Amino acid sequence: MATHVEKTGSSLIQINPSKAPIPFIILGLILLAIGGYATLQVLFKGHEAVYGVTREVPWGLLISTYAYFVITSTGLAFIGGLGHAFGFEKYSKVSKRIVVMAFVILLAGFTQIGMEIGHPIRLMIYMILSPNLSAPIVWMGVFYGIELVILAIELYLVFKPNQTAKDHETAKVVGFFALLVGVFATSNLGYVFGSLNARPFYHGIYFSTFLVISGITAGAALLMVIHNIIYGWNIPEKLNSTMNALGKIMGMGIALMAFLYLWKILSSIYTQPGDAYLSAMALIKGPLSKNFWIGELGLAVIIPFLIIVFTKAKNTKALGVAGIIFMIGLFFTRYDFVVAGQLPPMRKALEGSGVEAVNGLVQYSPSAGEWMIFALGWGLFLFLYFMAEKFLNLETDEHH
Repeated sequence: MATHVEKTGSSLIQINPSKAPIPFIILGLILLAIGGYATLQVLFKGHEAVYGVTREVPWGLLISTYAYFVITSTGLAFIGGLGHAFGFEKYSKVSKRIVVMAFVILLAGFTQIGMEIGHPIRLMIYMILSPNLSAPIVWMGVFYGIELVILAIELYLVFKPNQTAKDHETAKVVGFFALLVGVFATSNLGYVFGSLNARPFYHGIYFSTFLVISGITAGAALLMVIHNIIYGWNIPEKLNSTMNALGKIMGMGIALMAFLYLWKILSSIYTQPGDAYLSAMALIKGPLSKNFWIGELGLAVIIPFLIIVFTKAKNTKALGVAGIIFMIGLFFTRYDFVVAGQLPPMRKALEGSGVEAVNGLVQYSPSAGEWMIFALGWGLFLFLYFMAEKFLNLETDEHH
């Protein structure tokens, strides 16, 4: 078990003698190498040769992973905003880790969307020169871009030496905008899907709401996981109240997610709005059923919720375990959310149409190349975050 040494200084760089970050730094480098190889494959061979997405299912693993990362980032920014802007001391105690984590995991999300888009540089140029302001996806890019800048400013403020009272006041304002923009960015991401009339499973406000709630839940879960890792599953007593508060956020978030699940599935099955019925049945007893029952409900809802309820969110080790289980299950939640809505074919699978359907649904499974790009995102997050744990002072001073 690793031993964490208290760091009380205010200097930016401070080597953490704990060995806990090292395996994750090495794992991050390995995943980066795998992802780097896949990136070269994409650059030389093209998307079509490397990725498993098709014209029928154009959004696959990379979009799912992008959503997983960026929504978690906004959840972290939301919790950080509660500490910075609204003075919740339990969260401000870990504000440095929140800001670093939110910034790095947002960068990890950008690797996925960057590798998903055929010409990301061209996209950025024309989004500035001739943006289509009526397209929700344009605003998704704008909001997440603004969030990255705000988080960068927060990073500067929390690590600035010799901080003044004015710096703390500025940090409150910036923290508030991080919270606000994060909520707009994630709800707008839900609207990117919700605005699609042609895909009834996505259409409406459900995902704008669900993604914000699940993002905040993910932020709380990831914070509990990371703190358990860094402190060798022996979190200092001074952070018990913080972990307890995060556990309650996570428990309430899971309960709300379950409530929303219930009505989404029921409304899709019994009112059968267009192809939403087919998408729901793909989750319940179709090609995504294992993901749904084991991943979405078992790992992301039932098990972590029971752990939190039975421990009353007071056992920090159990909260760390619940956080890991939830974050694994949440991956299936994001994947199913993106893929399920595309499985009902938009054109009949007639001969010569190019549409291939099995039991009325088109098929998709990620390619090896997509899994390697998935590794790229995780590699970037693990390497950068645990390098920060190893070489930066992430202990928050009392006055934050």
